[in-house]
Amino acid sequence: MAMAIALCISLSACGNTDDVTGDDWRASGDVAGSGTITHDGESVNVLVTISPSSAAFYRNIAEQVLFDSVSFPMNIADAEQAFNAISFDDMDGDRESDVLVSFIHENGDETELIWIWDPVERYVYREELSTVPGEEETFFPNYDEQTEEPYFTANGLEMNAAAEMGTFLLEDGICTYTGLGDGYATGECYWEIVKQYDYTHDGIRELQFDAICYIPDSSIPYYGQQYVTSTDSELYDFYTGMWLTAASSYGDGSHGDNYYLHSVEWDGTEYLIEFAYSTDWQYDVGDWAQVLTKSYVVYIPEDYYGLVFAAESQPDNYRESAKRMQLDSIAPEAAILDIDTLYPYSNLYFSLCY
Repeated sequence: MAMAIALCISLSACGNTDDVTGDDWRASGDVAGSGTITHDGESVNVLVTISPSSAAFYRNIAEQVLFDSVSFPMNIADAEQAFNAISFDDMDGDRESDVLVSFIHENGDETELIWIWDPVERYVYREELSTVPGEEETFFPNYDEQTEEPYFTANGLEMNAAAEMGTFLLEDGICTYTGLGDGYATGECYWEIVKQYDYTHDGIRELQFDAICYIPDSSIPYYGQQYVTSTDSELYDFYTGMWLTAASSYGDGSHGDNYYLHSVEWDGTEYLIEFAYSTDWQYDVGDWAQVLTKSYVVYIPEDYYGLVFAAESQPDNYRESAKRMQLDSIAPEAAILDIDTLYPYSNLYFSLCY
């Protein structure tokens, strides 16, 4: 477990890139539709691409920069051929763009899929508003093959936080202590995800983002001597629950010695995930006693949407906290519910691909 630890001396309570495609992706023939998405009073013109599993919305510029996307609730094998139209009209009167994607299949059947905007969960698929032909129809040949729900969904682990939506409170998100656990205490903190760069090229999506933890004075007891502040946060796969362990045994990726490489298999497809990160602690920043910034660079396939950042709550005792430091050798790539000392239902979860 890659813990972020700060050694503190206090008596108070305390993306640029050089990659250029050289071509205008809009001339590639991949664009299936277009529209305007409006949120918080701001409108963005987008171009739409369609795959059997999703619709992706890219900014209408020469570089292929992803703005948002929706994942279909089932695999639609003839999606590209059957695609009919897409709408970003406001369907529930909140002045925010919703999404309707329609298909007309070769046999004449029509499919309409609807997502309603939610300020926290973003686009939420609404089965009761959608129109899907019976499961026996032949244009869903892969439907019966996907017999499992995604791990996070099946186990009730909800995306209860969102990138680019401000800070989210995590109870017991930090622990502090002196020496070998003396004065061990937990306190609240606030987490935020800020995306710095999101660019797709040659089938690979590059994400750069900062995961920022804000620690208030009230979360740190008075120690009167040197003390330790610790937080835990990790990357997981939404589909399988796999912990994307940042351990040397899982390096090195193609981008350098400090990158970690994992393979995730879901619904018959293998996805390679490669990432690196750095940490930076700052003290007495505005109203905060401490601020931790974890800066990530991640490379994923352009059709992979399962990357999750988890800000994890702390155990109530030093013994379990110390054990977490060894988890990368005890439970590498384990499913999140199988990792000892974790409390998965007390964590914050951010979906990073939307």
